[in-house]
Parts: sequence; C-alpha cells; structure tokens
Amino acid sequence: MKSMTGFGRAEVSLDTHDAVVEISSVNRRNLEIGLSLPREWQNLDSEVQPRLRKKINRGRVNFSLKVNRPHGLGLSSWDECAVSETLANLRKLAEQANVPFDPDPTLLYRVAISQGEGSLPDWQEHQNLLFQMVDSALDNFIAMREKEGAAIFTDMQERLTSLVSIVDRVEPLVSRQVPLYRETLYKRLSDAGLDVNLDDERVLREIALFAEKCDVSEELTRLRSHLGQMEETFQENGAIGRKLEFILQEIFREFNTLANKSSDIEIVRAVLDAKVEVEKLREQSLNVE
Repeated sequence: MKSMTGFGRAEVSLDTHDAVVEISSVNRRNLEIGLSLPREWQNLDSEVQPRLRKKINRGRVNFSLKVNRPHGLGLSSWDECAVSETLANLRKLAEQANVPFDPDPTLLYRVAISQGEGSLPDWQEHQNLLFQMVDSALDNFIAMREKEGAAIFTDMQERLTSLVSIVDRVEPLVSRQVPLYRETLYKRLSDAGLDVNLDDERVLREIALFAEKCDVSEELTRLRSHLGQMEETFQENGAIGRKLEFILQEIFREFNTLANKSSDIEIVRAVLDAKVEVEKLREQSLNVE
C-alpha cells in the first residue's frame, strides 16, 4: 500500500552546470503529471513522462528540473562590453518611448548577471547522468510514499478489525428481535384489556411480517464478504485506492440497511459505531494510491 503524497529529490553535477530534480505529489483520483523543464530542454518531456508513469498510478505529480548557472562564473566573468551595449540599447529604447532612463544598482546587477548565465548544454550529451538523477529522485519519492502507506495500512487494518468485531457483536442480537417483539406485542394487547389467544391468526401474521421486515441475514452475509474483500485488497500490489473506496461504499450501504431494519437499540448503537469507523476508512482511502 502506498500513499498518494510523497517527495523525492536528487542532484547531479554536469561539466558546466548543476542540475536538480524534485518530484512531489498530492491526492488526485487519477494520475496527473505536471512538468517544469528548462526552456532549452522541453523535448526531455518525452523521456521523463514514461519513467514517471511506469512507477506512479495515481496522484497529482509535480516534476521540476532546474539547471543552475555555469560553474565558476562570478564578477570577473562578466563581459563589460556586452553589459555596456545592453544598457545603451535600453537607453535608446527608453528615449524612443519618451521614458526617463536612470539605471540603478539593481538594474546593473541584473544586466551583468544575464551576460554571464550562458546557454545550457545539449541534454542528450549528459542523458545517462540526467536519467540516473531522475531515477534516484523517483526512488526517493516512491520510498516516502511506501513509508506513509505503511502508516495508513496500520490505521486501516485496526479499523477493519473493529468493523469485524462490530459484526460479531451484532449477529447474536439479531436472533432475539422477534421473541422480544412477540413479548412486547402480547403485553401491549394484554395491557389494552384485549383477550387474544397466543395462536390467534392475526397476531401470528403480525409477528411473521415483523420477522420478515427485520431479517438482516443477507446484509450480514454481504458485510462479511465485503470485509473479507477489503482484507484481501490490502495485500494487493499496485493502485488499490479506488477499489477500497468502492468496497467501503458498499459496506456503508449494508450497515445503513441493517440499522433501518433493526428495532433493537443495541444494534442501532453498534451500527453508529460502525459508521464512524467506515467514515474514517473512507478518509484514509482517499490518501491511498
């Protein structure tokens, strides 16, 4: 089981540049990938996408590749002639637009920096190093997802165990509903001063209708089946979040029907406890890949 949230980072030194990759993700129903690449390396998209899709199934994934300015370029590497030429062109443009031009230290610094940045090398010349960096960041990202997934699994397993205990608690209570109803019905008739024979057809019919109405054997059978399916799903590899959401939807429906059919206050209380656990499980399933 993996979480849909995670983060991974890796960096590598090229001949003249430093490259850094960061991968992060948040919850999404399907897989959405957003890539941020240097302008000169946009065609790297076709290489990165398959690598991500091979290991990630769900979530909004943000992939960022940044390349720092060349090594060793400092104040001494600025081209003073190029800086002066750029400032002259800016002044000329300002005069044409009739805009005052008064360069300050910030502008001078930005112009000088831009002259020293240089262009990026061809990424294909360093593809082995770059792909190793991407794979390393991806491995860190997956490791974090698995660690968070293990914590989610522990919580969900405990809540699933609680649901099984609630079903075990409810099952023996179901069989006592009809006898209790029969006793209550006879008492109400007796308190009303009605002389009714225990074998009266009308009374027996009323009891039979109640017994049919409160029969929840099918709901209990389906509940145990769904709980078993959930346990099995926990052990599956790959994306299981959406499957868990569906199973929990069915579990909630069965518990709801169980409460509607039951007149025993203890059963109703047990179902309320179960609904709290199911809701917590549904919240957690939204974090599962």
